[in-house]
Amino acid sequence: MGSEKELLEAFERIIHEDFPNPQRIGCPEGDALLRLAEGSGHVEQTLLLTHIRQCAPCFDDLKELRRKAGNQSPQDL
Repeated sequence: MGSEKELLEAFERIIHEDFPNPQRIGCPEGDALLRLAEGSGHVEQTLLLTHIRQCAPCFDDLKELRRKAGNQSPQDL
């Protein structure tokens, strides 16, 4: 495993296996993920990113929002 893409794919597999969170417990409200995906404004990034790293649905939502926003950089994940 040498590339950043492989590392992100491995992280994505792990988060889905270890943190599925189907009930969406503790997920952020409103458009916090959208603001994070677009890189606009300051949201409570530390708490939000901590949650996303342990919540597959929010990870997937952020990934999709970044794709739609044209900001596919994994810099904050």
